[in-house]
Amino acid sequence: MKQLSKVLRLAQPTRLPRLGTRQARLLQTQAAIYTESGDPQAVVRVVERNLPDVPGSNQVLVRMLAAPVNPSDLNQIEGTYPVKGTFDKLTTSTDTIYAAVGGNEGVGEVIRVGDGVHGLQVGDWVVPQRAGQFGTWCTHTMTNASSLSAVPADWRSGLDPLDVACLKVNPCTAYRLLKDFAALNPGDYVIQNGANSGVGRAVIQLARYWGIRTVNVVRERPQLDQLHQELISLGADIVVSDKQLATDDIKQQLKSLDAPVRLGFNCVGGRATLQMTKFISAGGTLVSYGGMSRQPVTMPTSLLLFKNISACGFWMNRWYNQSFTSSRLEDEKHQMWREILGLIQQKKFVTQPLVTSNWHSQMDIGKAQEAVSGAVAWGAGSKHAFEFTQ
Repeated sequence: MKQLSKVLRLAQPTRLPRLGTRQARLLQTQAAIYTESGDPQAVVRVVERNLPDVPGSNQVLVRMLAAPVNPSDLNQIEGTYPVKGTFDKLTTSTDTIYAAVGGNEGVGEVIRVGDGVHGLQVGDWVVPQRAGQFGTWCTHTMTNASSLSAVPADWRSGLDPLDVACLKVNPCTAYRLLKDFAALNPGDYVIQNGANSGVGRAVIQLARYWGIRTVNVVRERPQLDQLHQELISLGADIVVSDKQLATDDIKQQLKSLDAPVRLGFNCVGGRATLQMTKFISAGGTLVSYGGMSRQPVTMPTSLLLFKNISACGFWMNRWYNQSFTSSRLEDEKHQMWREILGLIQQKKFVTQPLVTSNWHSQMDIGKAQEAVSGAVAWGAGSKHAFEFTQ
């Protein structure tokens, strides 16, 4: 499901053939980079970047296929995210600068493999293993093979690159929230705020698939009825606004549910989260995975003492880092990716609506800059993504 806005066609060079050990030539590519932290609209700029078309030892040359713009990417550029961008020497068409390429999530296709590379081959679709290793907002990247994970062809067969590009953060966060914090039984409820976010929509769809019911809180807005129907169509059971959550009718409805509300998922913070937490059943857990309001999470003593509500946090990036040293978590990661992609293949899960911009390496840099600046604006109103087409 994609909402297209100003679409900028950025044709990529065709796939490069393997050419033995000949001397490398420079490949002209484009990237959205920043040389200092700050407001993404102010510091991110598009440059032409020259890359060798022959990888070094243990490296691969990747043509990016798609990459989303996540809030954490913008926080990283601002300098407020725990994972910092990788700053390195970058050769542009005019000079050499010290910069980082934006973006942490995306999918690319391997088009050239260097000596000593095992487990990757030309044609593989790959995703970054860790946030911050290399930027994904670029037409091509040269990176160490060890920084990539291959997505098996049968897992992504028939899928749009955007579905794979958006896999690692939001759907996987939702998956772990539902799997790791309570032994949920079919018919149980979870309650969440930010229900129209990428994670919120994924929670709704995965919960429906597993027989879990959802109470979904969204911000009050003029088009509330339209959003209500949209979330219901995804599988939501109850959708209310934060304003409605404070009304006597909704309070009575939620207190009269026929099954416990075992978990609460918070990505907002502040008073709205406190109001939602009151509806978690005794012995339940509030899990915070974001804080878009930048307000603290507070909880009255009565919820701790008399309802035994616990509170904890979850960060998908930390889970991935732990998976690299745990064979059990590594197996769970692959099972998670395969299950989510399988649901997309079966039309039982859809990626959140995206405003996409397609890049063309021959287009005017000013027009490319305009597209990128629009995509990285906090007030953009919709989730943006880049598609890199040939």
